[in-house]
Amino acid sequence: MDHSSPPLTTTAPRDIPLCIISTATSSERRITPSWTIFQLKAKLESITGIPPSAQRLALRLPGQEGETLIEADDEHAVAIGRWPLVPYAEIK
Repeated sequence: MDHSSPPLTTTAPRDIPLCIISTATSSERRITPSWTIFQLKAKLESITGIPPSAQRLALRLPGQEGETLIEADDEHAVAIGRWPLVPYAEIK
């Protein structure tokens, strides 16, 4: 009798293509929902030239006019996947 368990599988969060827009540039980037807000800001610094401490991020979903701020008291602990990230949404 075989008592072995099936192998455990874990699925990593899929990267989501988002449009990154700043006053200096705009580009499409693949974003991992498990990144913290701070990790995203650190990665965006090379694109925007703006240090993480000076960035204020806002999310705009396709077809919507309003923006939702991406912020938290502890940006090192909160994942950006808490926001409704959908393909080709904009982060400003």
